[in-house]
Amino acid sequence: MSEEISTHGNLEVARLRAEKAHQILVKLKQSHLPENYDLQLSKFCTSLSDILFAHQNLNNLIDSFFQADTKDFYEIGDLITDMIVELDHLNWHTNHVLSDAKDIAQHFYAK
Repeated sequence: MSEEISTHGNLEVARLRAEKAHQILVKLKQSHLPENYDLQLSKFCTSLSDILFAHQNLNNLIDSFFQADTKDFYEIGDLITDMIVELDHLNWHTNHVLSDAKDIAQHFYAK
């Protein structure tokens, strides 16, 4: 049963991320971004959505860190490890989204 709940939770998070990426895509398409930007746009929207959710996860982990028992070394270690994972996720997306973001921004500045 707990595996089913865990899977359902992951599906909900995935749906929310996809929905946010789609909202970003729609907004940029409404701004008349040409089709030749579609590949960059898909990567940009997905990464931007993932960055948003990773940032929220990091905030939640920091809140949990402040609420943790200072004598529970395993919990503190786990929270810091989870923060490292989120920071690594943020770093990856930030590094990979910049080029696409710059290209899309340049298109709009050139108009």
